Amino acid sequence: MADNRPNILWIYIEDQDPRYGCYGESLVETPNIDRLAAAGVLFERAYSPAPVCSPSRSAVITGAYAIRAGTHVQRSSRFPGEEIYLPEGMKTIPELCREAGYFTFNRGKDDYNFDYDRSKLYSTGNDQTDPGASKGVKAGGGHWRECPEGQPFFAQMQTNGGKNGYSLEAAAAMLKRLGVENPQTVDPADVTVPPQYPDTLEMRKLIAAQLTTMQISDIEVGNMIESLKECGHWGNTVIFLISDHGAYFPRAKQHCYEEGLHIPLIVAAPDMPALHSRIPPGVRRPEQTALLDVAATTLALCGIPIPAGLDSADLFAEGFKREHVFAARDRCEWVVDRTRTVIGARYRYLKNYMTDRPLAQHNYRSVWPAFVEIEQMYHRGELTPAQALPYGPRPAEELYDLDQDPHELVNLADDPDHQEILARMRALVEAWVIETDDKGQYPEQPAALKYTRAQFPKQCTDPLFDDV
Repeated sequence: MADNRPNILWIYIEDQDPRYGCYGESLVETPNIDRLAAAGVLFERAYSPAPVCSPSRSAVITGAYAIRAGTHVQRSSRFPGEEIYLPEGMKTIPELCREAGYFTFNRGKDDYNFDYDRSKLYSTGNDQTDPGASKGVKAGGGHWRECPEGQPFFAQMQTNGGKNGYSLEAAAAMLKRLGVENPQTVDPADVTVPPQYPDTLEMRKLIAAQLTTMQISDIEVGNMIESLKECGHWGNTVIFLISDHGAYFPRAKQHCYEEGLHIPLIVAAPDMPALHSRIPPGVRRPEQTALLDVAATTLALCGIPIPAGLDSADLFAEGFKREHVFAARDRCEWVVDRTRTVIGARYRYLKNYMTDRPLAQHNYRSVWPAFVEIEQMYHRGELTPAQALPYGPRPAEELYDLDQDPHELVNLADDPDHQEILARMRALVEAWVIETDDKGQYPEQPAALKYTRAQFPKQCTDPLFDDV
């Protein structure tokens, strides 16, 4: 007897903010993604639970905040002696789907910050590896062509997304590999440089390269859609198009600002009229939502009970509403930091716990031309106060009016007229830290610091690593 439950496909696009045509971007054409959005629901203000890959992915795959599960440090639990185990009873979404009869696979890297047996999560692809995955990162293969007839599948398909655009040359090369004969990248002269960055040629080139990756993602999404159609799965697959976090700009990836956390989220049930009452075509939802909710929404669509205690909720449940969305940033490999943020309908609040460290600590992007140039301009005194923020002393609290100040240039934390909203949002973060038993407030395992220092001996100059 055929199983009539829908297939589930998560299209995971790395390092990409929502700059597709359907999100209002005019410099690139993304017809495949735009058609997907027209066939489903586009969430205009979806936010990642973390501004960097592995904590975000760990939260989404479990439906639990990384700071609750202890999976908050980027690229942790990779080597013997530094294992992190999920709380007792907590299972991942693919495990729950597999136990309920789904065929499961993840084509690409997992990037989860906890110890697990991959064969319990995924039905296939466990003997394969992703050559692009970093050391210690589990990865695999699989395809819906392998799914037994009559059995529904839960699939994760990974793409490099923004990582294809470290430079315009890299983006052009990727377009060519995808079959574009004369690849045309976005012209740096055409882009708009947001005011938190100086308008320089290198910054323009970085933005142009990132925009070009939207075209790359669109081709890859189109190829997946064609494969679904060829295999007869187009009319029975719910598609989630998501990113793990925002782009790689100086104040974006690894940071809890709008551009680090704001991600694309599209959910479509194309040619599935039975689901259109829940996932109506051509709808845009403007309220703030959480990427974390992909977990519970998936379970609900599969008819699987949502476990108690999840931080995730069904996006299409009657009466669903998130008054606030939370996110966290902790150590990113050798870069030691701790920030918590809450986003409401109008305001964003940030709590910076390590004010002795500047926002712009040395990371793997610090040697890129745009980053080098901006830091040199800072030392020459050529930046505006907002542009210079990452390089000087950091405030303990930040408050931004996203309606009036979408680029988060003016910190209202000390403004007399905003003390009431500041106190209210501060209290929300404090309550979140207590309720989750925020694991970022406790010392790390010495083994984890030891392995990080062994991997990055020249970069681990923070005092945190002195004793290992």
